[in-house]
Amino acid sequence: MSVPRLFKRLSQKNLRKRTQSIDSKLLPDDQKPPSPPPLPPPKSSVEFSNGHKVTPSSTIIKAHIEPLLPQTGEVNGHNGDMATASPLPPLPPKGDNIEENDVLASAWAVAHTAPPLSKTDKVLRQIENQVSGAQAGRDNNATLINGVSVVLGATGALEAIEQGLNHFLEGSAILMKSLDEVAKLHPFVGVAVMAFKAVWTLEMKRRENDKRIIALHVEMKNMMTVLIQLKNVKDPAEVAHDGTSIQGRMQGLAQGTADDIKACANACETYSKKKLVVKVIKGPVWEGKLLDFVGRFTKRRSEFEFALAIHTARGVDAANQTLSDLDKTTQEMNAKVDAMMKIFERFVLPEQKEMALLIEKKGGAKACQESDKILQELSQAEKKKNEAAFDAGAVGSHGRLKTRPANDLDELKEDLHTDPDEAMEKNMTAFSRKFEIQKRQITEELSKVMRREGDRIISAITSGPHDKIIDPDVYRIWQEMNWRGSVKARHFVMTLRDYFHEKWSTQGHGNEKNSAQLPLITDTHGVDDDWALAHLNVIKLQPISEAFDDDASGFITVAEANTFTTSRPLGWSLPYWIAYWAVGWHQALTEYSVNIRDIVGKMFAVLPTIRPENRNAVNDYLLAVYEPVTTLIDSINYCPRSDALRARFKSYTDSEEERLRINLDEIDYDIDAMDTLALVTGPGRIERFALPLLYLLLKRHFEIFRISQTRITHPDELWDAADTIMWVISAVYERVNVLQSIFKQQKLDVNQQFKTFAHGLFEYCNEPSGLWAPESVRERDPPYYPYNDKLEEQNLKAEDICNYPLDQQGLDHAAYDPPSSEEVPGLAQPNFSLKAVLGPWNGNLYYTGQVTNSGMISFTLCPGNRDNEFQASGRSNGHDFKISGTCSPGETQSIIAVSLKRTFAARQGPQYWDGQFDSATDTMTGAVSFDEERMPTSLTFFLKRTSPDQLRFRPSPAAFEANKARALWTFALSAARGDVRRQSWSWSFFRERRDTRKRFIQLYIRDTGFGKPLDEAERAELSQILKGLTTADSNFYHSLALYQIRITPGHGRGCDGCGGNIGGSRIQCMVCQAKDTWNSIDLCDAPECVAAEVVRDDLKRPHLPTHDFIKVRRVVHLGQVGQLEQMAKSALERARQLIEEEERRCIGCDASLTQPCWYCVQCEDESFICNECDAKGLASFDKSDKYKGAHDYDTHDLVRCQELVADVDASIEEQLASLEAKFANHEKVMDERLVKLESKVDDRLSKVEKLLELMHKKLGIEAE
Repeated sequence: MSVPRLFKRLSQKNLRKRTQSIDSKLLPDDQKPPSPPPLPPPKSSVEFSNGHKVTPSSTIIKAHIEPLLPQTGEVNGHNGDMATASPLPPLPPKGDNIEENDVLASAWAVAHTAPPLSKTDKVLRQIENQVSGAQAGRDNNATLINGVSVVLGATGALEAIEQGLNHFLEGSAILMKSLDEVAKLHPFVGVAVMAFKAVWTLEMKRRENDKRIIALHVEMKNMMTVLIQLKNVKDPAEVAHDGTSIQGRMQGLAQGTADDIKACANACETYSKKKLVVKVIKGPVWEGKLLDFVGRFTKRRSEFEFALAIHTARGVDAANQTLSDLDKTTQEMNAKVDAMMKIFERFVLPEQKEMALLIEKKGGAKACQESDKILQELSQAEKKKNEAAFDAGAVGSHGRLKTRPANDLDELKEDLHTDPDEAMEKNMTAFSRKFEIQKRQITEELSKVMRREGDRIISAITSGPHDKIIDPDVYRIWQEMNWRGSVKARHFVMTLRDYFHEKWSTQGHGNEKNSAQLPLITDTHGVDDDWALAHLNVIKLQPISEAFDDDASGFITVAEANTFTTSRPLGWSLPYWIAYWAVGWHQALTEYSVNIRDIVGKMFAVLPTIRPENRNAVNDYLLAVYEPVTTLIDSINYCPRSDALRARFKSYTDSEEERLRINLDEIDYDIDAMDTLALVTGPGRIERFALPLLYLLLKRHFEIFRISQTRITHPDELWDAADTIMWVISAVYERVNVLQSIFKQQKLDVNQQFKTFAHGLFEYCNEPSGLWAPESVRERDPPYYPYNDKLEEQNLKAEDICNYPLDQQGLDHAAYDPPSSEEVPGLAQPNFSLKAVLGPWNGNLYYTGQVTNSGMISFTLCPGNRDNEFQASGRSNGHDFKISGTCSPGETQSIIAVSLKRTFAARQGPQYWDGQFDSATDTMTGAVSFDEERMPTSLTFFLKRTSPDQLRFRPSPAAFEANKARALWTFALSAARGDVRRQSWSWSFFRERRDTRKRFIQLYIRDTGFGKPLDEAERAELSQILKGLTTADSNFYHSLALYQIRITPGHGRGCDGCGGNIGGSRIQCMVCQAKDTWNSIDLCDAPECVAAEVVRDDLKRPHLPTHDFIKVRRVVHLGQVGQLEQMAKSALERARQLIEEEERRCIGCDASLTQPCWYCVQCEDESFICNECDAKGLASFDKSDKYKGAHDYDTHDLVRCQELVADVDASIEEQLASLEAKFANHEKVMDERLVKLESKVDDRLSKVEKLLELMHKKLGIEAE
């Protein structure tokens, strides 16, 4: 290149023209930005409506922008033309040719030196300066106008968001491909792209249609769209004007974006898992947390745009425009958040609206949170709604078939009081596992780029739909048959059969002419596949059609054909793959059903040897799992097992099983949602994976059963296991509901279709009465397996199997240990206020001045890490807790204001205590609330430094308010008497402690576990007992009661006599039977309930105390009902014959028997037991010399032997008496409801009167 030409190309004028030319090419005419107005003064902070603040930092903006602007000289005019030259860049490096280097150096200097101003330039400069003053005012107005336009644009933003919701999936595939290309070109953004793809794919697998969650993902998608502009960046390492490269600038930004995406997805999943009641009551708090991500994504998008603008813009004008755009970010974030808030309000789910109305009727969110009774009613209403939704075919985030155990209320209260940040942190562990699985699956899909040998390469779509088909054989068929986008499944399979039979016969005879007309097939279709052709026949038409026809529509589309052919294992030909679905899958289903039946049999076999502490958890698991699993495996049509066929397909079934096992290992065998299930199974119909998945899960759960024989497992271990099974069953029933709709639309016989569809796998799911009719249940044999533990795996580690800690002691033996002397790290020199409140504290919580149903609370306050902060930890009433808080000087010198937060390890939400410490009385008092907003409640706290042994005698605050002198005198006398008795170790002192302990355990079990519900007097007695316990006694007694509940069998039945939950002994009538079910009358073993007459609507006649009874102390499962009923009837006949022949004696006390008495069903010897020995329990047998251990008190069943009473049809008078009893029962129920309604009306009217009085006072009007 010549020197003059070089001068010309490097001149300042040409450089300016090139910049303008490039800018005009980059943007269309209608998108070219106007000249930027001057920046407005920086704002200190911008606060969103949800409380989120964004503080623009002028220092950060300057750090990004100043390197792009001239360092010296002044800028004249709004266009930013430089009056003086900018600093010269460094000269190009010198080479060996000195003359050439000198020329280039001169050219470089000329190109970067401002030319001398001519006379014309000076005149233009003066005119420009005059114009700039006028434009300054216009630009200031433009800034204001831009701010207003952003606000006015909120409506447009709202419409844009709604448009994004309506077209949620449109363009997502193209976006993903574009992002993949960007990630390949620029790996530094790969972490953000991978996070977005993983989260997007997880969202596609969710079954809920909450548009508020979808709206967040739309914002996420909009943010990621900006990265597509990186396609135009050729050299990411190129250094910009500020000395950084786009790679260096975006690397940290991409990692931060990936973290935001993952956090947002975790927040959405955590919110989706919450109960409906929690979503409504805590809705505003959760919406604020979710809206925070809108601001984050908007900010990230602007950061991406800023980084791209720096490295793609040309000249100072672009830098000024970018700086102006940065200032608009906070306004855009405000507008976007406001628009999203309107979206959240508009798209509230119908079930949430219904629950909100119900909560409002109950008195509002505050009243609901304070009342356990109301929360229980709301929980039951939600449970019924979920069951109704499931019956209707809708499976949501809580689409389980079984309800949670009795601690459902505790879990609801914990959810209500759990901070969203804490909930998201807890959920992050499970979500991270799913997130990593999804990333791994995406990576595996990307790695499968290699084309299957023999598949066609689709280059263009020119001739017709057949050109979209990948498999060459299916392509040839589709082309010759001139099919369009779809074809009837029956025609397709028959044509496929004819095609392969003709092809094989032609190739087998070596007809080269006909063979040459066939397309080039490189798959191995040789004699090894001849066996497969035998299964391509009319008999196997339906299973082959089902394999192709994913949606069961009766038509096979091009996409379905491609999905089927590309999913075959590597090395398998298409006939081989078709043969698997023709006969191999039925073989696999049969084998899995046999294996599952064996595992269930082994579970029942080890049931008697389970430790008592684990027995309830094991029984709850079997009650939840046995029926739905049996419904599936018993539905499969008969298939003769063929070892030869199973051997041919073993490689595929084993690989699929291994794939599922690896995915289950990744999530610790804990499926907590439908999207988790979809992650484990991968794409495809649930019938393909249901049985292999259930087999692997049950196999793992049986190992927990084995561990439960010798180790104490956590109660939630098997509950989580049952919940995992239920998610699989929920997916099965969802598929059944879809198929029912399809068959009805096709006007087919639904029941008949399910008998053959998927080899009958869903037959009993569609029509359970075929398997669980009362007659069938009574005739059903229980699951049995000759179990031998020596044949099982012996080298398994229990810690690797269980997700929860093992061998946690049920009894709190450490309750009476002296307090730990270990010092808690904190401030060395606390101030006066903090020092005054430090030390041990004891006290109670009170409702309206009366003691609540919780015992004494004790803790020792220690200094915190900052001024005026304190902390503590302790255990009260069987719950571990931590305390953190602050103190500050009060209104007077003796008063110190205190505020503390009490958090629990599990099952309870946090408590917020706000009050004061009075140094004059050495007490700490105040109010208790359950949320950070400090919503007022009727609960208060009272703490004092008095020792627990003395404080337990202190009367309640209500007693002090009524008569302080009497209360103080009573306190002093009781405390002094208690100290004397305790120190003297008198017998009366220990007897009182024993009686108190027994009574507390009895009342506590009836209140929280099972037995007759407490009446008002008994509740007051329980409260008084709790008030009189020290913290140590309360902890130990609670552990005794909870341990007793844990080892007592819970039958999941209510007593028809007293209405309480049945625990321990369950008495069932052998005469009465409920209509259309196998259920009967259930009673607890209380004498008044056994002697009660029961009238129920579903009974043909009243239950009489003269009916025959069977008593069980073990949980009877559905598969054991028929066997137990038959054995009980036989045992009762034998007992009556024996007692008529000669006198019989009790095996416990050896006394002569009189009827009624009890007779053992399982004992081979004659085992009669009198009522007294049976009531005493196991102790009566242990003290008997005659009793040698043949009768197992815990697992053997008893029938009541009494004089036979003929079961005749009831007379007219008896029937009328029964009707009268029913009407009386209904009248009683209606009276109770009317009383409750009247009390509610009175309560509402009193509230209205109070409101009216307040209004009169505010308006200054005196009440008449």
